[in-house]
Amino acid sequence: MLVEVKKYCSGAVIYLEGKFPQKKFYIVKTGKVKIFKKNPIIGDREETRGSGYIFGIIQCITGISEDERAETSTDCEIITIDGDRLGELYKEHPAIIMKILSEYSDILRDLDDDLMQINSYDVFFDRTESVLSMADQYAKLNQLKKAAHLLHSYLKEEQHNEKVVQQVQDKLKKLPKVELVDTTDIMQVFPYERGSVIFTELEKARNFFLIRRGKVKITKLKNNKEVVLAILGEGKVFGEMSILNDKPRMATAVADEACDIMVIDKKGINSLPPPLFVTILKFLTDRIWFVQQQIIAFKLPNPTARLYYFLTARIKQTIRNLKHEMDKSYTFQYPLNELYSMTDLSKEERDNQIHEFLNDHNFVFTYDSIKVKKIGELLDRNSYFYSRALLELKIHNRS
Repeated sequence: MLVEVKKYCSGAVIYLEGKFPQKKFYIVKTGKVKIFKKNPIIGDREETRGSGYIFGIIQCITGISEDERAETSTDCEIITIDGDRLGELYKEHPAIIMKILSEYSDILRDLDDDLMQINSYDVFFDRTESVLSMADQYAKLNQLKKAAHLLHSYLKEEQHNEKVVQQVQDKLKKLPKVELVDTTDIMQVFPYERGSVIFTELEKARNFFLIRRGKVKITKLKNNKEVVLAILGEGKVFGEMSILNDKPRMATAVADEACDIMVIDKKGINSLPPPLFVTILKFLTDRIWFVQQQIIAFKLPNPTARLYYFLTARIKQTIRNLKHEMDKSYTFQYPLNELYSMTDLSKEERDNQIHEFLNDHNFVFTYDSIKVKKIGELLDRNSYFYSRALLELKIHNRS
């Protein structure tokens, strides 16, 4: 049975903290469920939720266990769904799929707010002022194509506002010509040359994207410099927040090499082939999980612990069954300076506080990659530095 309703008495345990891979996820039909989440960095959390609440889905889809427990606080009816049959769920129960996307929208909004606070990202309130200011920042950094792309996009958005059109056109006179990819099809594949801008921060989001070939770099402007957030390869989805809300883009995407990219209209989410939808849903779930890990990493007081935690999270996100991969190697397709950007390390931290990381013989650093000789050793070092970071936090909190 694809969707099954089970009855639970008050006080029944639905699942325990990370004891086994979770094959199912759940929706509260009637009654209330209590969720306990433990984390020594961001703190323990407890919440009670009622009808319509989805839980256990992150663990189910990612296959990564969490320190989370679910139990009933009243007599309940719980909808139980097999995570391996998402394609069938998409076809047979579209209302459940839309409920999942709605829940993801709420989760991602909260997580992105947390991440922005941690990273002190600039917050703009006036849209025109924000767009013009960001275009100026790109121009100062000699990122002229990005400035032009943002302004052309905004010009299309505000084409009936004469004052804004004039302001934008004045700035575009000093910038190179760029073409915006536009399509009325639900899905269409476009080629992008290396360095081509796919979208920039603050552009309105109508589409999301799937990389068919090549690599895409995701960046963000912070404190008048560009910070690398991720480098994505074949099969990855990006710009997926457009599925969940109508907010402007929160990052910039550029072709890091020649690419073929599928552009998908977010309004067609209900008419995608089931395998493609499952890919997108899994990527959305991965993003939620990884943003949670980023928040933990950024709160670690030791920059070396932050680096190990970040790399370990990336490996967990990529390799589902790590216990069989401990003696194998793994290569991150980005160099040290981009890792520093992704983990927000300051120059002082890089120069004085990460010697143990740089001298780790388990790493091979090249101009465009970071190779881990043995995954198991990376995980052991992560555990060691994570424990040290916890001790530092305890000492700090006592003082």
